[in-house]
Amino acid sequence: MEKTHVLLVLLVFAIFSSCSEDTTRYEFWNTSKFKLDSTVLHDNDEIKLIYTSGAPDDNKDLRYYIHVIAISQKSGDTINILTPLDNGFNPGDGDKVYNFVSEENIAYKLMQRQVAQVQEPAGQQDISNLKAKRIDRVARDPRFDKIADNTYPTVIGSIGIFTPPTGN
Repeated sequence: MEKTHVLLVLLVFAIFSSCSEDTTRYEFWNTSKFKLDSTVLHDNDEIKLIYTSGAPDDNKDLRYYIHVIAISQKSGDTINILTPLDNGFNPGDGDKVYNFVSEENIAYKLMQRQVAQVQEPAGQQDISNLKAKRIDRVARDPRFDKIADNTYPTVIGSIGIFTPPTGN
């Protein structure tokens, strides 16, 4: 089997294994462990998943980031992504192409507000002043430290699938 196929099989296994429900295994790293560099991915850049730490719970209080490792489809670089959402990835997701959404994007800020179920007082729903909540912990599954403990550049944001509008 070619090296590339072996690597893909191992990566899909890592994604699948890290998505299981055992919440007792989680520990946390401080975000200072990661080399933040907001220039390595931009809004809507395409990525493919290699790994996700998963999450010990639904993270409704936005207490930690979920750690994702992805390959930029533009540059071919391997990048860490810290996101507050557990996207419910499954083993087949390693073949899908996703889009990155930066923490400066209004969609990211609205998503954070939605997850945390923040209720603004009536008349104070001005979204132009929304700020993304910074978090200082990252969920860690020690069983996968050989993949997760790395020196890749890191961005903070979210992952989704961008569907361009269709003409009417």
